[in-house]
Amino acid sequence: MRQELLSNSESSGTLATRIRTVAGVLGQCELFGLNIYQTRNVLQLAGLPSRAAEDPDFPISIETEVSALSILLQQTSTEGQSLSGATIEMFSAVGINYYGILGLAMQHASSVSRALEVLFAYPQLCWGHCRILMTRDDASVRMRVTLDVPVSGEGTDAETQEAYLVTRDLMAVNHLIGDVIENMIAPTAVSLPFPDPGISFHTYHWLPCPVSFDADVAEIVFPSAILDAVPVFAGDLAFRRYDKIAQAFAALLDDEEDLATRSQRLIWAYSPPPDRDRLAGMLNISTRTLSRQLKECGTSYNKLLRQVQLERAMKYLNDTGMSVAKISDHLGYSEPGAFTRAFQRWVGASPLAWRNSQGKHR
Repeated sequence: MRQELLSNSESSGTLATRIRTVAGVLGQCELFGLNIYQTRNVLQLAGLPSRAAEDPDFPISIETEVSALSILLQQTSTEGQSLSGATIEMFSAVGINYYGILGLAMQHASSVSRALEVLFAYPQLCWGHCRILMTRDDASVRMRVTLDVPVSGEGTDAETQEAYLVTRDLMAVNHLIGDVIENMIAPTAVSLPFPDPGISFHTYHWLPCPVSFDADVAEIVFPSAILDAVPVFAGDLAFRRYDKIAQAFAALLDDEEDLATRSQRLIWAYSPPPDRDRLAGMLNISTRTLSRQLKECGTSYNKLLRQVQLERAMKYLNDTGMSVAKISDHLGYSEPGAFTRAFQRWVGASPLAWRNSQGKHR
């Protein structure tokens, strides 16, 4: 049952989905004007196969998604542009039409509160990362954005990734609400957890309010009337129809492929790849069931892992100047010698010999 957002002074929902897809990265490449060849290059440098450029449902990890965006910014951004600043600029162009059937259901809801319930009910259709905590009093509604699952890593890189993820989801929620009611009620304040990127925020109609930087939390504040506001296209029949389609589509995304295909795509999604037990957990089955069902599909975890690791290793060796030691680390090997011996078994040549035979990075 969906939570009734108006029933308490505090409520929450999540935009986070267990499995990421490459759709978000592809959309951002499109926003930057990259062609298919440039997009494939971004994906390959982030450790993904080029074929993911033709498959919006290809799963990726949060870390890989942020890595791909960082590579995208390096190739297209002006000097000194921050990751979070670019995030704000990009998401000024991402409206409710990007959300397909989910956006249609939200537009026809009876209130903004009901539209947000739909958004939180189907995180598979919005590919977010964060949990939204909403507190309401007589004057305002505060929407605080926090990561549903902490980003792995330490130091500046982890902080940058977290700032990007919470900013992206905060901007997305704000833009969705604005599109549903055609900006009839504007936010009154925004707090963002990173330094001022130097963007002229007053030029964006969707942030006509004070913005605080270097804040402890990512938060957007609306007048209390926002949850009761009626969407421009509110209509019960259309809403029930689109909501039913969204529900079916969300369920379909979880079950559209056989286990071998889903397993291989999940192994591709993470670098280092998940071990057998972790993969089984991601698929919500036991390790024994995973092995049995993969055998029924004519394969095994080890075969799938070998296929992915070989293709990924070849991409790194052929398309980057990364050292064998660094590639070994990216692929999850305990030391470079173990990777070298595995690669030798796969192709009959050492990594360096194979790289030299391709005529690159000598």
